[in-house]
Amino acid sequence: MNTAFNGLKGTLCAVFCAMALAPLAFAADTAAGDTTRGRQLFHDHGCYGCHGFNGNTGARDLVGTNSPLIADLATFTMFLRLRADQAPLLPSSRMPNYPASALSDAQVRDIYAYVRTFRADAPAVKDAPALKAILESATRPKAR
Repeated sequence: MNTAFNGLKGTLCAVFCAMALAPLAFAADTAAGDTTRGRQLFHDHGCYGCHGFNGNTGARDLVGTNSPLIADLATFTMFLRLRADQAPLLPSSRMPNYPASALSDAQVRDIYAYVRTFRADAPAVKDAPALKAILESATRPKAR
């Protein structure tokens, strides 16, 4: 138990240290990526399978969440790279690995540029009559 705790503690320490140093490591590498290439990579790597085609229709939203993982390029890149050591190699229900051998820094930059174009554009309930009717019917007592 103590060994497992120490291993977890070491991993968490590495993550926090990397997060603290990431802005320094990537400060010179903040050039904008290519959103067209980023869109193609987003589709080629199946990101849409969980995040939807526009970042807010999938099982794992990318917009409107205020996730620190997409706050800046450095953190986004660090998240993808650190997962290479932590996530499973075989397909699972978790996000796959993206080490530098799978996505180059330029490709990550392009995907990040594309992700940053996503906007929360879901209509208000009052502007979606079908959704409004469904929600209203759900609140009515059942007919017996």
